[in-house]
Amino acid sequence: MIWTSGFLEVDNPDGLAPVVQELEKRGIEVNGTENDKIVFLIERETPAQVKAALDALKDIPGVRSVNLSYYSLEGSDEE
Repeated sequence: MIWTSGFLEVDNPDGLAPVVQELEKRGIEVNGTENDKIVFLIERETPAQVKAALDALKDIPGVRSVNLSYYSLEGSDEE
């Protein structure tokens, strides 16, 4: 499992709720919101699935930017 965390900035703070709903519909966990930002966590099986989920975030109506804060590396917990 690969985890990726970051935040989205929306065009208008009043538009947070529809973006949060869309993220949840896509199976993306929302960890919090503040002003025009939404903190998210994506969990997927492969790097390609993570990349596809991240790339699709910018196409959600009302999203101004997508910022990646953390990602796990596959197999990093193995010796």
